[in-house]
Amino acid sequence: MNKRLRAFLPVLLAVILLLPAHALAADRIDPAREIKLTVSARDGETPLCGEQFDIYLVADSDADGTLTLTDNFARYGISLADMDDGAWRALAFTLEGCVLRDLLSPADSGQTDEQGLVSFPNQPASLTPGLYLVLGHVRVQDGYRYTAAPFLIMLPGSDGEGGQWNYTVTADAKHGRDPDEETEDVTRKVLKVWDDGGNEQLRPREITVQLLRDGVVYDTVVLSDENGWRYTWTDLDGSSQWTVVEQVPEGYTVRITQEGITFVITNTHTQHDLPPVPDQPSEPGLPQTGQLWWPVPVFTALGMLLIAVSLIRRRGRDHEK
Repeated sequence: MNKRLRAFLPVLLAVILLLPAHALAADRIDPAREIKLTVSARDGETPLCGEQFDIYLVADSDADGTLTLTDNFARYGISLADMDDGAWRALAFTLEGCVLRDLLSPADSGQTDEQGLVSFPNQPASLTPGLYLVLGHVRVQDGYRYTAAPFLIMLPGSDGEGGQWNYTVTADAKHGRDPDEETEDVTRKVLKVWDDGGNEQLRPREITVQLLRDGVVYDTVVLSDENGWRYTWTDLDGSSQWTVVEQVPEGYTVRITQEGITFVITNTHTQHDLPPVPDQPSEPGLPQTGQLWWPVPVFTALGMLLIAVSLIRRRGRDHEK
């Protein structure tokens, strides 16, 4: 090895050593590490104390962050493919109705303390890696009625940049706030949307939708071509929480969103499902699957090393001539 090469190698070695640790090895989920989730419930600077939160394991995660629906949730006709922020929120809203209707037992439960915080694990000894649904119970405080929006979260969470996993996660629960007083009756509507272009002949002739009042089945209706795949409920108690669930037709997945007073139920034919694509949602509290970027700096450094060695050897040969 000539003098120039010996002098340059320590410099390149130093560059490699200065790379982040996660750049030198793939960061895989360690199932033996303790996972912690803290949910914060606040109204501005005011903590919401004594609010109960339940968490449900929707999908198990392997060491690479690949998700597989649990038995409890695989039967609900949902898909984790091709998700963005809006799709994650719609899925959380969809699963909330299923959980409440079927009285599923949570993986863990807890109430917020004086600072509006609740931490998990609370009852079980540990949390396993996976995708969790977080549901908050209605909380009345200081003359207001607070309703937490359901959300999904990946545990452990991805940092979204370096491919590292965060085993201590904090999420802010978002709430709706209404005066806790006698309210006027309200109207709710439901609309069925089909996303099955080219497969219209496979649609069922009708589908069954249930309206839930504070998590309990209040009414059941049938949607079909005859009623334009829509229905309207009137004279509903305005102080109650209303949502809908669907008996998902075979060969379709379902997502439910609420637009004003209308629940929009979208059924997508399963042939439209795409393979899962790692996504980095822009809002905290949404699931993050691990997209590993560690090979980029590693191969960059190795490339620099090979180029430098080639140039030094070439210059050495030219000098000898």
